[in-house]
Amino acid sequence: MKLVSVIKSGPEEHKSNEPLILLTQGDANGVGPEILLKIYNETNFFMVFNLKIAGSKKILDYYAQIFNLNEIPSELICEIPASPKFDVKIGEIDKSSGKYSGDCIKAAAKMCLEKKADAIVTLPISKEALNLGGYNFNGHTEMLTSLSNAFASAMILYSKKIAVSLATIHIPVEKVKAEIEREKLIERIILINNSLIKDFKKVEPRIAVLGLNPHAGDGGMIGKEEEEVILPTIKELRDFGFNIQGPFPSDGFFATGKYKNYDLTFAMYHDQGLIPFKMLAFDKGVNFTAGLDFVRTSPDHGTAYDIAGRGVANIKSTLKAIKLARKIAKNRNLFVVS
Repeated sequence: MKLVSVIKSGPEEHKSNEPLILLTQGDANGVGPEILLKIYNETNFFMVFNLKIAGSKKILDYYAQIFNLNEIPSELICEIPASPKFDVKIGEIDKSSGKYSGDCIKAAAKMCLEKKADAIVTLPISKEALNLGGYNFNGHTEMLTSLSNAFASAMILYSKKIAVSLATIHIPVEKVKAEIEREKLIERIILINNSLIKDFKKVEPRIAVLGLNPHAGDGGMIGKEEEEVILPTIKELRDFGFNIQGPFPSDGFFATGKYKNYDLTFAMYHDQGLIPFKMLAFDKGVNFTAGLDFVRTSPDHGTAYDIAGRGVANIKSTLKAIKLARKIAKNRNLFVVS
């Protein structure tokens, strides 16, 4: 089906007591449009929250027909123009869908920076399609950090059971070791600590730091990074008053439930933190980007091309992401720097 989008007006004036949250449509070939339609049809979120969609009504209407769901009204959509030749290809990695997903992110970020919206909840995109479409970023986090001109940002995976952040994000494992440097760790941990205070209202946040190597280096027998970089960094931060412990061997730390004693676990690389997080909080976890000038959350799952168009996508994580975006936006409005 060929789709044509036209530019329509932006979001209406904010409700006085509710932050305006933009939901980006995500990859048009993935589960993003289905999730948005289910939220509109199966929940009261569009009534309770101040929500708008940054996307295309024609694309959403196309999926509404497939799933036999009510169409989302135009007044709830901030229309982002798509190419007149745009073609939905359900379940496929596609250059056009990648470009359009990037266009929606860019437009939503611009609206937040112009104070026309307060927060963004990003629906899943394909990193491969995004790059094919001309956006040279490894993912949402890197793209939004660039668009907001933030000095630095950090990924925080949050749920009621566990919260995790990362020293490195979307880079090859072979490059992780070179990124484990004192200055970078200090910058990232300070940013995360400040976010826990400001965004999550934690008093003296308790942060656990994992080691890089098996058994946290085993006294230097399986790597020197813990003794030479990670442990001295932890001690330095503790001397400055940070409530931080480690480095812990990651396997035993999660297996024995030590993560429950901390407000956040700081992992050295992507899978070290995200595998246990998703095992403990899949469908309930939320990705939050700390350090931006606006609030950004997302569901903790991908485009799910394998189930796109089948009507079985789960909306739980996206609902959690909306709730957390609202909570953090309100926390920031109440936060006063003395």
